[in-house]
Amino acid sequence: MKRNSLLLVVGVGAVLTATIGWYLYSQKPPTADSVRADATVEASALFNAFTADEVAAGKMYNDKVVQVSGTVREVSAEPNGPVNVTLETGDAIGGIVCEFAQDQAPAFEKDLRVTIKGFCAGYNLDVLLQRCAVVE
Repeated sequence: MKRNSLLLVVGVGAVLTATIGWYLYSQKPPTADSVRADATVEASALFNAFTADEVAAGKMYNDKVVQVSGTVREVSAEPNGPVNVTLETGDAIGGIVCEFAQDQAPAFEKDLRVTIKGFCAGYNLDVLLQRCAVVE
């Protein structure tokens, strides 16, 4: 009798754990459109903050929602991948790369002034904002 009760409890626990795990696994990460920005900054100022002191800028911006305004330098997309909108920073090489899912990608043109918010993922020659949304 005790063995059957133990097997029943273990079985129910396993099914419950699997159900919760599947639910958490299948959730999509939130995009920035439903989240309030932690910081608002111009594209050139954000880029300059990271190039001047990457550690300090990382503490201020990384893993936070950053709203950035700037001029579109380039729009690029990879097949079945994200659409990247690069904002001008005044630097010949580096920019602010704003990553959009293909189904949420805006139709931006070069030299258009835009405001975008996204989750700051840090600096690696460019400052990367992920799961971005256009601010109206």
